[in-house]
Amino acid sequence: MRRVGLIAALVLCVTGALLFAYAGHFLEVDDPLPASADAIVVMAGSISDRTLEAADLYRAGRAPRVVVTKEQMRSGEGKLRARGVALPENHDLTIAALGALGVPRAAIVVLARRNDSTESEARTIARWACRRRLRHLIVVTSRAHSRRARLILRESLGPSVALTLRPTRYDPFRATRWWSNRRSAKFVWWEYEKLLHYWLREHWQMEPCGGLVRRRARP
Repeated sequence: MRRVGLIAALVLCVTGALLFAYAGHFLEVDDPLPASADAIVVMAGSISDRTLEAADLYRAGRAPRVVVTKEQMRSGEGKLRARGVALPENHDLTIAALGALGVPRAAIVVLARRNDSTESEARTIARWACRRRLRHLIVVTSRAHSRRARLILRESLGPSVALTLRPTRYDPFRATRWWSNRRSAKFVWWEYEKLLHYWLREHWQMEPCGGLVRRRARP
């Protein structure tokens, strides 16, 4: 019996070590790129690496437009604006970066609704896409964020809009030995915490087309 217990403990230790090592790889997904799509969407967040990827995809002819979302205003910005001080927001910086990378302003669409989470951002994207009856989106985000973003976006878009999730190649995230890099370790812990929140709460609140289908069905 003692030998069985030792073997079981060893198996558990090895399994735990393998899961720990694989934790970074699990977070990253990369869908095959379509020949063409209706739009490339840049999710809010890290500007430099996501805009580089989106601009590359646009210049490669993958879609005729690039969509930019807005984040909630940072603390204190409203008071600054009331005094006539308007600092550039993240979506302004994203637009400027895209333009400098060769994306014409006429090809950039900015969604008006402000978002404070991946779930609310996905709902905004889904409503925009469904209202225009789009068929396929390429969504760009960071590597560690890609699995959770794909889960949320697929549910928010529903069956009518195909999704290709593209993690940016310019993201320095280290899936291998993620624990040895402070930045990568921070993202891994955050993403697993947020994945848990998704499965416990957000998953059960998702509606196709960001809720448009349900609302239209009401008398």
